[in-house]
Amino acid sequence: MSEPTRELLWGVEEFQVTLHYIAFIVAGVIFLVGIYRVYRIIRQGRRDENRLDNLPKRVMWVIKDGLLLLRLFARETKMGLMHFLLLWGIIVLTIGTGILTLADHTTSEFFKGTFYLIHEFLMDIAGIAFIAGLVIAAINRYVLKPTRFQKTWLFARDDSAVLLGLLVVGLLGFSAEALRLAAGYPAYTAIFGGLLAQMLPFDISYYRAAWVAHSLLALALIAAVPYTKLLHAITAPLNILTRTERVSAREIDDEEYIGAITAKDLQWRDLLSSFACMRCGRCQDNCPAFNSGTTLSPMYLMQNLRKELTTSKNVDEVNLIGAVLDDEAVWACTTCRACMEMCPVYIEQMEIIGELRRGLVESAETPPDIRDFLTNIQKQKNPWGEAKFKRDQWVKKSEVEVPTVKKNPEFEWLWFVGCGHSFDNRNQQVAVKLARLLADIGVNYAILGREEGCCGNDVRRVGEEGLFQLLREENYSTFQKYGVEKLFATSPHCYNTFKNEYDGIEVKYILEVLYDAIKTGKLQLRNRVDKKVTFHDPCYLGRYNGMYELPREILKAIPGVELVEMPRNRNRSFCCGGGGGNLVREYPGENRPNNIRAAEAAETGAEVLAVACPFCMIMLEDGVKAVGADKSMAVMDVIELVYQSVYGEE
Repeated sequence: MSEPTRELLWGVEEFQVTLHYIAFIVAGVIFLVGIYRVYRIIRQGRRDENRLDNLPKRVMWVIKDGLLLLRLFARETKMGLMHFLLLWGIIVLTIGTGILTLADHTTSEFFKGTFYLIHEFLMDIAGIAFIAGLVIAAINRYVLKPTRFQKTWLFARDDSAVLLGLLVVGLLGFSAEALRLAAGYPAYTAIFGGLLAQMLPFDISYYRAAWVAHSLLALALIAAVPYTKLLHAITAPLNILTRTERVSAREIDDEEYIGAITAKDLQWRDLLSSFACMRCGRCQDNCPAFNSGTTLSPMYLMQNLRKELTTSKNVDEVNLIGAVLDDEAVWACTTCRACMEMCPVYIEQMEIIGELRRGLVESAETPPDIRDFLTNIQKQKNPWGEAKFKRDQWVKKSEVEVPTVKKNPEFEWLWFVGCGHSFDNRNQQVAVKLARLLADIGVNYAILGREEGCCGNDVRRVGEEGLFQLLREENYSTFQKYGVEKLFATSPHCYNTFKNEYDGIEVKYILEVLYDAIKTGKLQLRNRVDKKVTFHDPCYLGRYNGMYELPREILKAIPGVELVEMPRNRNRSFCCGGGGGNLVREYPGENRPNNIRAAEAAETGAEVLAVACPFCMIMLEDGVKAVGADKSMAVMDVIELVYQSVYGEE
């Protein structure tokens, strides 16, 4: 009995095989020309960062998120499954087709027996996986229609064509296989092909037509890869390979660089990302600016950039403002990092916007409210333009002594109070309560008082790099003057910039200090706080620094607190809208982010909306009033809830 195998190119006429190889060469040339065109565009970007260091680690990122799709699975299981089936279906089918070609041009002694049975089985399973993935994609896009597909990008003309083309290729492949088996050949391990063969009458002309159509359409799709959204199958893994672990803003060491004016001012990796974007819309779904009705869409940003790059003769001719984003969109960004967090392929939409802002600032084209914001910080070291001598006025409200660096020169920790807790009346109440808690814990700390400046976090996020550098140098000088080696911050904005954009300082967030005191028994949570509480994750604490569970652990430790979660929490948390300079300006959207978030909190039935950021306190108190929930739900800092449990008073 002969070993299981099959005749290669069975039933196909010679001229059809010749046509196949001619089409293969033509498709290959078109494909390579397209890839080279994309490469020429990408290489025109700037090269200010090394995105290819530590290659073994980067390869592991590609395996984890490019081949196993773990990042996508974690964010959307259904679509993770769809992409997994589609990706691995294509990979196996491509390898299997390559083996068939190799066997046809060799003695093919290897293409029999166990090897053949495994080959046929895997090709059969891969074909089903491929078609199943496409069916899931079609149902999701055209039947379920998630919000990201309800408003399509104007130039998304190839979505349906690509999906239909892939589906037809898959069905034609199975049809050709089934018709071959219907001729009387044993199916062996081609289970699904064998089942289909029982339903189809054999006809050699149908078989040849299916084989040729499958071949030509598959090659046409290969040729189309560089010119359609299929390109992301190549560029997405490259984008993952070149991702960054940096949380800090880009720091470009080039005196001539003034921000992004044209596409040539962007990093080469940004240009690559425009080709890696597959228009999935996950960034858009989670963008507070888009959800508020502004003209900003992180997805449109990348797609508009790609369109301009591929239709312009010279990258330097692509003016980013106007062609890619309008002025409203640039300044509507809250720098919440949600777009970057949700992107399966690590596109840095927010950082591109940061470079656009930097270009506008350097060109003196900032809106009046942003200019006022920057002027206030430059002159008075706070966003509101309050006189510098008022920075330590809140101390007068404290029942306990708040030591300064001059009164307590032997301090261990510097308490960097921050602008919000120093100047805003509501947040001053939090600072006063914290001072009492710190005194009872016995923390050896001091504040800078009137010598405290601005950390510069939001200055950098609006694009004023020069002012940020100046503020950082001033803070370094002050820290050196008083021997500051360790500090804790009460604002996540300050915490983020000191931790990620300053050097040589040990930095803690205030809730870390309180949690340590609770664990060691220095803080006794004696009194019940019988409240239903929902917690809002601050962007600069969560998405920037991964601190999601600590605030919740503190809330759970408070007797009587019932913690309920909003649907969007942790890395999916919806921004309050106060970041990126938007704390002190009238937000342009139809429905402001703080109102959207306040409404979400109210829907949980919570009596307390807990926050851990002075900006969130300001924004969400306004939001709660705007949605009419202020009579049933109070906005409180986690510090205030701890205070209430420790002392039994509000």
